[in-house]
Amino acid sequence: MYQELKQKFWWSGMKKQVAEYVASCLTCQKAKVEHQRPAGMLQSLDIPEWKWESVSMDFVVGLPRTRHNFDSIWVIVDRLTKSAHFLPVSINYNVEKLTEIYIREIIRLHGVPSSIVSDRDPKSTSHFWQSLQKAFGTRLRLSSAYHPQTDGQTERTIQSLEDLLRTCVLDNKGSWDDLLPLIEFTYNNSFHSSIGMAPFEALYGRKCQTPLCWYQDGESILFGPEIVQQTTEKVKQIREKMKVAQNRQKSYSDRRRRPLEFQEGEHVFVRVTSTTGVGRAIKARKLTPKFIGPYQILRRIGPVAYQIALPPFLSNIHNVLHVSQLRKYVHNPSHIIEPDEVPLRENLSYEASPIRIQDRRIKQLRGKQIPLVRVVWDQATGDSTWELEDDIKSQYPNLFQGTQF
Repeated sequence: MYQELKQKFWWSGMKKQVAEYVASCLTCQKAKVEHQRPAGMLQSLDIPEWKWESVSMDFVVGLPRTRHNFDSIWVIVDRLTKSAHFLPVSINYNVEKLTEIYIREIIRLHGVPSSIVSDRDPKSTSHFWQSLQKAFGTRLRLSSAYHPQTDGQTERTIQSLEDLLRTCVLDNKGSWDDLLPLIEFTYNNSFHSSIGMAPFEALYGRKCQTPLCWYQDGESILFGPEIVQQTTEKVKQIREKMKVAQNRQKSYSDRRRRPLEFQEGEHVFVRVTSTTGVGRAIKARKLTPKFIGPYQILRRIGPVAYQIALPPFLSNIHNVLHVSQLRKYVHNPSHIIEPDEVPLRENLSYEASPIRIQDRRIKQLRGKQIPLVRVVWDQATGDSTWELEDDIKSQYPNLFQGTQF
């Protein structure tokens, strides 16, 4: 716009005013993607003072169901020593059943932790679980909405767990729950660079006896005060190494991020992801708004999180959001704000319903015919995708009534 205007007009501060006018376009603020570094500098969690004082937990779901009716793994990790427990569970277990397992496998061995870091899984946010942890004196530290990086340690542990699961199942052709104890043993005896030793050694103060490392009788025998002193020194060493690792990670991460702050009372847009409702995949659509709002900031929660005044139709979304999910609203007196009636899911995505079937074709694949249909998702923009005909017909049979190709 500025290039065309300057050929015929000029006034003092013209370029700045044109840029401000373009930036305040309400439609552009909702629709345009930000071509900038992600907002929000890395904020490291505090380093625990002692073993199993602070834990993180998450679930691995969608695994093949075993003969013991297990289809998920409950991953619980000590944030100091990195030692982990992999507990086979069923996705249908209620919170009371999970509490029994938690007491039997974690509290029995390590005592009650002072804090638990986790995402906003329905089980973690249930009234029973929160009341139980309050009675135990445990502080729940839940991640902000749609920001799993808060529990990054458990996410990284899950990646290693899945790699070990695939390897063991391929090699042994057995049920994965039978191999889980061996996988836990392998993980806890693997070297971790962030603490400078294996989790087993960090937890118990000595290396684990394995066929690769047997200790002779009488070798490295410690008594009373020596054991206490060595354990204390190892914890001190672990905390120092974790501090160095955190500083290195923060320095590396912050080079690719930018600081962004808001004030109470300001208005911001909330980033959303549009998806189709086809079961074979969650496919992001292109020609749909990237942000909704604007909504007012109620207060600041920590360095990079804000509490947002969300409307009633977004009551299923936790109102504390990471700064990377927000975009500053540039005010203009001419704006007429219309409410966004978008049914968002808890992960800030929403399901788009198809408008009509536009076309049909048969895809040939090694002698097999796969019927596809072209589905129009937005009447105004004409946004459309090719989907499997059977999937669309099972979910939206009304689209095929009277349709001829």
